[in-house]
Amino acid sequence: MDRIFEWLIKLLFLVILAPVLVGIALQLIVGLAVAVLPWLIALSVIAGLAAGISAGLVLRRRLAPPDAGPLLPPTTPLGSYRTRRPRGSVGRRLV
Repeated sequence: MDRIFEWLIKLLFLVILAPVLVGIALQLIVGLAVAVLPWLIALSVIAGLAAGISAGLVLRRRLAPPDAGPLLPPTTPLGSYRTRRPRGSVGRRLV
């Protein structure tokens, strides 16, 4: 019988102290987040700036300048850019 009461007292002690331990753990987690979050934001801003600048430099070299004129070929129906297909009966289907 003494073992049951011993176990019950330990259980009650744990139930009484559980909210205190959970509160201390939450306070430590929030304190760590508050300490780390500004550094994380600053590093992500630096990474975003570096990615944007490097992408801008790459695109500046690859895109045509604004005064380059038309980039597409002329759209005449039978111009030099027409699609040439072979003439003949090879490959034709009979309808």
